[in-house]
Amino acid sequence: MLSTFQSASNSLRSSHHPPLASAKIVISTRFNNKQQALLDFVLYHYVRVGIEELDQEKLTPLLRLKYHNSISDGLGDLGRAEEIGQVFAGFQTYLYQPQAFA
Repeated sequence: MLSTFQSASNSLRSSHHPPLASAKIVISTRFNNKQQALLDFVLYHYVRVGIEELDQEKLTPLLRLKYHNSISDGLGDLGRAEEIGQVFAGFQTYLYQPQAFA
């Protein structure tokens, strides 16, 4: 069975999602490993469910899902809630602004 990371990576490489593949490249250079793992998880759900997964209100449910209902584990991995929110909102720039890749 593929891990969530591998499944997300395979989905993001799909020709159906070229902006996601480009965003994934930029994400790998601008975020630390733990942030990348969260963003891969978010992108996996974005590909499966749709754009509503990128709504700021989805951050807490996604963290609960990723960290097996333990927000404190997420905070321990990723830092303060404000920082996590900035990562979540900030990476979306790379999905919607192609000039951000230059």
